[in-house]
Amino acid sequence: MLRIFVGATADLEAERAVIGRSVAELPVKIGIEIRRTPPLLPTFDEIAQRLGDADRVYFLMGNDITAPAGLEWHLAWRLERSVLPLRRSPRPTPAANEFFRLIPAHWHDFHSQAELAKLISLDLARILHQADNRFGLSLLDMARVAAYIRRLENKPVESVREPQGAEGGAILIDTAHRLPANEE
Repeated sequence: MLRIFVGATADLEAERAVIGRSVAELPVKIGIEIRRTPPLLPTFDEIAQRLGDADRVYFLMGNDITAPAGLEWHLAWRLERSVLPLRRSPRPTPAANEFFRLIPAHWHDFHSQAELAKLISLDLARILHQADNRFGLSLLDMARVAAYIRRLENKPVESVREPQGAEGGAILIDTAHRLPANEE
């Protein structure tokens, strides 16, 4: 079982779903558990317990370091988890800039959900394709993962316009059932 923990600052909450989609698109089916901090007033122990045996931590940093993301980051390193720092910070606050300055990590920048999906998908595939085969993949599955990695490495990131305004929401109006002008 591959255990993933996803930590994210408040402004990147929607990007958590990208990780779930990336897991679903893997070319092999294995047990994968995706964890996160409990949403309401998490305790130190609750976060530590969810991070404790995580194989990979995806840390999504936005424009500001927000609670409980700072604690998630600190605990992941303290527990010596494998962390992939991912950043989408077009307008970082002074606190975020200070966080970046103090953190001894290589940040992987992304500018869209499509770029994030490619980063996550490649990372997951590389974790599964390691020589020790700790997830027990068959030779056919290993070949599928290798082909998936090659496809992703050669695939350009599609430039997709990100949702704006009402977070991508909309109201659809069916004009076929419109009332006559004198009845509106």
